[in-house]
Amino acid sequence: PAKEHDPQNMSKNMLLCAALLCSATRHAMSFAPLSVVPTSRPSLQLRSCSMTAEIGLGADMPNQQLDVGASTQTLLPTWKGLAERVFEKDQRPVILYDGVCNLCNGGVNFMLDFDEPEKLKGNYRFAALQSEVGKALLQRGGRAHDDLSSIVLATHDGRTFTESEAILRIGQKLGGGTPLWPWAPFASTVALVAVPGFVRDNVYR
Repeated sequence: PAKEHDPQNMSKNMLLCAALLCSATRHAMSFAPLSVVPTSRPSLQLRSCSMTAEIGLGADMPNQQLDVGASTQTLLPTWKGLAERVFEKDQRPVILYDGVCNLCNGGVNFMLDFDEPEKLKGNYRFAALQSEVGKALLQRGGRAHDDLSSIVLATHDGRTFTESEAILRIGQKLGGGTPLWPWAPFASTVALVAVPGFVRDNVYR
């Protein structure tokens, strides 16, 4: 039988392809131009601000009350309350990105352009790591509120993903209605399953 049908060779080739995919995805998202596919949806900045307004930050967000003797002092909303509010009406995952990094903004715009561009709403929402929403979701995931070391994917069920796992899990829902479908979801899934996390994270870094 031909070598290309040898299961061992096929497994090795799949592992190699998955590693290359992780590397290619990392660089493509870091250096992607700000507009890859035309879309009528709001820009990244507007969508981030829209989400902040949507959850009522600074408006009707419930505050924590602290009794001090005869008076009552109103504190700022706790990060736990804010994190819960993020998913109260919309359970789509939130991608946290470095809001002052031009390359990071370009990478996230790449995701935005390939996130079901023909639909009014995509699969993801976005918030800067430096925003109040970002800080709350970082703390919910057990990270420091000022940790800017990685892109973060936060889901409604309390899970938080970082580095290569965040990127590949994002990739699993990208590409609908674009030339990336169905290759992006398939390749992302293969990389998550076949490539060890420490290998993927070294490629990410």
